Amino acid sequence: MKKKLAIIGTIALLGVGGFTVFNLNNPDWRANTIFATARDKQLAWLKEHEEEIVKWVHSKYPKIKSVKLDWNTLGIENVSNGFSTTGYILTIRGIFNDIPETVIWIDFSIPKKDSIPNMTNIGMNQPPSIKKGKGLYIYE
Repeated sequence: MKKKLAIIGTIALLGVGGFTVFNLNNPDWRANTIFATARDKQLAWLKEHEEEIVKWVHSKYPKIKSVKLDWNTLGIENVSNGFSTTGYILTIRGIFNDIPETVIWIDFSIPKKDSIPNMTNIGMNQPPSIKKGKGLYIYE
């Protein structure tokens, strides 16, 4: 009996350990499950619409041929009028034209921190820039 219990316990422990390792190596599995956080859903939406985002950037800045977004830079900030929060802005950073010294920020206005962005609220608060020395300069 003790031997059976030890075997069942070992199998259960290996199963939980395997699930944990899978979760650490592949966090995208949560995007369409009940375990999905708002950040997971926002990130999944951005990845789904990456091609549209790149087309939008290209329409605003024709010299930009390619954009590579860094999914780890997803952030949400308050938008305030000085007295109260009037909304939020979801921002993601990347590089463009395969030049590592470039930086581009894509912004989406959202009403709540956990809202899913949409293409009608896309914008850029800063123009595409390139790092030269210790500063950032507008890419032209």
